[in-house]
This record gives sequence, structure tokens and C-alpha cells, in this order.
Amino acid sequence: MSKKSGRIKAITCMVTSLMLAIFISVIAILMSVKLGFASNNSLLNALDDVKYYDMVYKSFMDKAESILIPDGLTSEVLQGVFSEEQLRSDGNHYFKAQLTSTESSINIEGYKTKLAANINDYVARNNLGVDGDQNTVIEHISNDIITCYEEMIKIPYASTIGMVFRNINKYFLMLLIPITIFAIVCILLLYKQNKVKKNRIFRYLAYSIMSGAISIVIPVIYSRSTGFYKKLQIHPEYVYKFIIRYFENGLNIMTVIGVVLFVLALVMIALSTYIKSMYIKAGARHRHHHSHHGDSV
Repeated sequence: MSKKSGRIKAITCMVTSLMLAIFISVIAILMSVKLGFASNNSLLNALDDVKYYDMVYKSFMDKAESILIPDGLTSEVLQGVFSEEQLRSDGNHYFKAQLTSTESSINIEGYKTKLAANINDYVARNNLGVDGDQNTVIEHISNDIITCYEEMIKIPYASTIGMVFRNINKYFLMLLIPITIFAIVCILLLYKQNKVKKNRIFRYLAYSIMSGAISIVIPVIYSRSTGFYKKLQIHPEYVYKFIIRYFENGLNIMTVIGVVLFVLALVMIALSTYIKSMYIKAGARHRHHHSHHGDSV
């Protein structure tokens, strides 16, 4: 091989390796966004991690009680109507409906009927008087509490998050498939250029994969070192905790993907080193064989 053709081959391999690094980086970023941020499970896991609905339930009960007190009622009328488990179920159901832009089918009327019956029973047992028509007053109280319940189980910004998720899901495969194909083409080209010395294929793959790992790890390191996401002004506190945990869970997924790429790059380096050592040993045996053959002659 002439020096010129050798130079062309080296440049081709470097450019191909660079392109492969870009493709791997994009694939890693797409997977990080899809698995770490743009999935229902990532959001639901964050809600569970910070016991979001536990705090929502406590806050709702406090607000409902403040609605009841002016009319001489107590939280006793709420018993058997609302529970922490049911609120969590309704919250998750409503959340999924917001994310998918569909109608929620929570049995609000059932809650209202049961709550009104409890209030009626409480008023009768305690001989309470009301200003105006009793049924109208009770309906008004029930409506206020149910409205409060519906507002409390809604996740702030869920509809906006859902719109972003749907767009990501829409374009995810449209981007992932062609970029993966381009990456495979680059790998095949590297293989074609280095058929004789296969250790170089793994060395170029190691460089590309390591670049992809770095492109994922740098944003994680920056985010964790600066903690900028913790400086967000979000109220109430349970929403703030949910957003922070959601973001941190996404960073954890990015970290895992980065570590996997680093390990894969190390494997490629090890393979390259091993194959090169095999070539050296084979070359040594070949020279040894020829020297013995020459001596015998």
C-alpha cells in the first residue's frame, strides 16, 4: 500500500469514527430522554418516591375541614367517602388522562352522593340547624369539597408535560431508526477499511463509544454539581419535591446509560489490545519458523 492510499484510509477511518461518535451520542441522548424523562413510568415513580399523594391527601383533608367548620360540621362526614388509597388511584388515573389528553372517568358523582348522605346523617344526629334550605346548603358544601378534591388530584403542568411527551414519542422512532442505520453503515465501513488489522476496528469503536458516553455524562455532572434544578421556585412543597425527584430520576437513567457506554468502550479497548497481541504472537511464530527453516537449509 502506498503512503498516499494509507493516508486516505486513515483519514477515512477518522472521519467515519467521528461520524459514528456523533450518531452514538445522539442515540444515547434519545434513549436518555425517552427512558429517563419522557415516559409515564418516570413520572409515576417520582410521585411514589416522594409520597406525593400522601401529602396531597393530608392537604386535601385540611382544606375540606376548613370548608366544613363554618357550618358546624367536622371531618367525620368525610369518613368512608375519601381515602388515601382512593385518592392515589384517582390521582394516577387523572394524571394518565392528562398526559394522553383523554377524558378521566373518576366517579365524582358517587363521591358527591355519599358525602351529601353523610352530611345529612350528621346534621340529623346532632340536631344542627342551617340557614336556608337544608338540601341546598348541603349540596353547596358537597360541591365545594368535591371541587377542592378535583383540583387537588390534578398534577400541575401535566397537560403541558403530556403534549411534550406525545411529540417526543411521535418523533422518537423517526429519529432513532435512521440514525441507528447510519451508525451501522459507519461500523461496516470501518470493518471494510480494516479487514487485515481487525484490532483497529475495535479501537475506532472504542473512541466513538467513549465520545458518546462523555456526551451523556457531562450534562449529568454539570446538573449535579450546580444543582440548578433545585433552585426552582415551585409551590406547594409537595409539587416541588415531585419535580426535583422526577429530574433526579432522569439524571440517574442518563448516568446508567453513560456507565454502560463506558464499560462497552473498555470492552472494545480490551478486544483491540487482545487481537493486537495475537497478531504480534502470530508474527513472532512466523519469524521463528522462517529462521528455523533457514538454519536447516
